[in-house]
Amino acid sequence: MKGSIVLGTLALLGLTGALLFVSLNEVHRMQTAARAYDARAIETGALEFEGRCRSCHGPQGKGSPLAPALNTADLFNGKRLQAAGFSGSVEDYVRGTISAGRPIPSAGTNYPQRMPTWSERFGGPLRDDQVDALVAFVMNWEDRALAEATAEPALPAGEAVGTDLAQTLPSGDAARGKTLAEGPLGCAACHTLSTVGPAWAGDGTTPGIGTRTASRLTEAGYTGAATTAGQYLLESIVSPNAYLVSGFEANVMPGTFSGRLTPQDAADVIAYMLTFK
Repeated sequence: MKGSIVLGTLALLGLTGALLFVSLNEVHRMQTAARAYDARAIETGALEFEGRCRSCHGPQGKGSPLAPALNTADLFNGKRLQAAGFSGSVEDYVRGTISAGRPIPSAGTNYPQRMPTWSERFGGPLRDDQVDALVAFVMNWEDRALAEATAEPALPAGEAVGTDLAQTLPSGDAARGKTLAEGPLGCAACHTLSTVGPAWAGDGTTPGIGTRTASRLTEAGYTGAATTAGQYLLESIVSPNAYLVSGFEANVMPGTFSGRLTPQDAADVIAYMLTFK
């Protein structure tokens, strides 16, 4: 009888120890499983992106003349969500846009076509798991995009455009300026996709930036140093706080373009801005 009690006690202790061992390792096991699941989702999302999204949003989501960049800091730091008036998370914004599309253009948008609907729930071709995979792939860019924006180096002295408004810029290429504005520089997020900054395009009542620039110099409140339309546009890029258009706040536009752009870059962007009549 005593032997049976001893054996039962030992068995209970052994079972308790085994359960304790399993429970202590369960957290690690679940974390490993979650990382493996996320990795598979990202891999699947990468394939979906290459087949369905790359042609418009560009390689690695860096943008193109057809659609805005996704692999960019302004998506993840909240600026694009603020411009769209969206109060949820970035992940929710990405999922909603992929699922339901964007049939109505954002203010100032000049992309040739709208974002289509992709989720089956809204009449598109993708199942929920495929949408989730695409969301996982886009969100996978967050840390890299934010780090690149923070650590972006300035050009060496003499290669950057600087802040001298009297300098003579080279001839500008509007097509290249459009590519820069809608891609790596991110101008489109605030000036064409939204009105976080002054809209470049006209709206039927107010002319575009290419036409109204000259009138800025004669505004009573103008406080900048520009004396020509071209200088005004250069000033707005390299010294954005020199003059603030009524209704817009200081320190919203990055003040680093004077060290990031070459004179040719600046000339090309200005040439593109002047196409908005």
